Amino acid sequence: MMSSVYRMTPIEYYQEQCKNSLVVNDPEQLKALVHFQSVYNALLQEHKQRFRLMAVLRKPRLVKGLYLWGGVGIGKTFLMDCFYHCIPFPYKMRMHFHQFMQFIHQELKKLQGEKEPLQKIAKTIAQKNLLLCFDELFVSDITDAMILARLFEALFSHGVCLVATSNVEPDELYKNGLQRPLFLPAIALLKLNTTVAHIPTQIDYRLRHLKSAGVFFLSNDRLAQQNMEKSFDLLTQGLTISHEPLDVCGRSIQIYKQAGRVVWFDFERFCAIPRSQQDYLAIAKNFDTIFISNIPVIPPHAKNTIALFIRMVDVFYDARVRLVISAAEVIDKIYSQGSMLFEYTRTRSRLLEMQSESYFLSER
Repeated sequence: MMSSVYRMTPIEYYQEQCKNSLVVNDPEQLKALVHFQSVYNALLQEHKQRFRLMAVLRKPRLVKGLYLWGGVGIGKTFLMDCFYHCIPFPYKMRMHFHQFMQFIHQELKKLQGEKEPLQKIAKTIAQKNLLLCFDELFVSDITDAMILARLFEALFSHGVCLVATSNVEPDELYKNGLQRPLFLPAIALLKLNTTVAHIPTQIDYRLRHLKSAGVFFLSNDRLAQQNMEKSFDLLTQGLTISHEPLDVCGRSIQIYKQAGRVVWFDFERFCAIPRSQQDYLAIAKNFDTIFISNIPVIPPHAKNTIALFIRMVDVFYDARVRLVISAAEVIDKIYSQGSMLFEYTRTRSRLLEMQSESYFLSER
């Protein structure tokens, strides 16, 4: 975005995008932008006050932030980015929530053995940032859950404004998680220090485009990789792309790339290596759409490989994960002979169903 964005409010910028036909005017998105606009106005006022002469004598006033939740593909990330890029001061940070928690754990390691490490980390963050923006706030890890209440409390006490997007309302965060009562203070802090707003669920326009573009490609088609790249870009536009391995159940899993809740694996590095069902469950919990490229024809003697493949598809199917794949052959011929042909019959049926529009556009 150009520097001229700084002369626009979030609503003005959104209207400019609509005027230029870069986005479609959506009444629900505009309603959500009213909340962003309120935070924007309050932040600009607080920024002026905080950096005036003698401001060091004044305790920072906490600007109430925003927690925007709703289904996937309805523009939450885009709206937050409109807001973030319109903020004219540099004292701000935007991160995917998962990346932020990785950063926190790295800082905790550096401060191991020291008293009140979370307070120190929060103070350092607050010295550099008046605003924190988190995309995809989602808690599944017990280690994260156990520290978030103290971390949020420390950040808010230092006057940091929090703006976050999520697929679930605050009360649903870490639902059914281990020792969840210890996480409830974090939810209370979020509800106290942010305005909770909801965008009604609509059909994900990105998935409609993706479904029409295709979700199954033949590897020997020279355009397969190019088309998968286009599909990945469509789903992850505006998100930070990572090539770092995933930490799944304490094990490192190599990826091609990942952004938000979309991840791309190569078959050889993902499916041909022994994995437990817990690995697949953890991945399904953290990602809505999974790309797997270069699926080979699996020979009759490769019992372990086909068994792992069947298990993976079963888990992803049950979790309603969306699969985008490239393979050396059509689904019928990926495994056409061998002792597990009967079991593969169900997998074949599920893979075909997973290409259907009703499956691809269904809610998880």
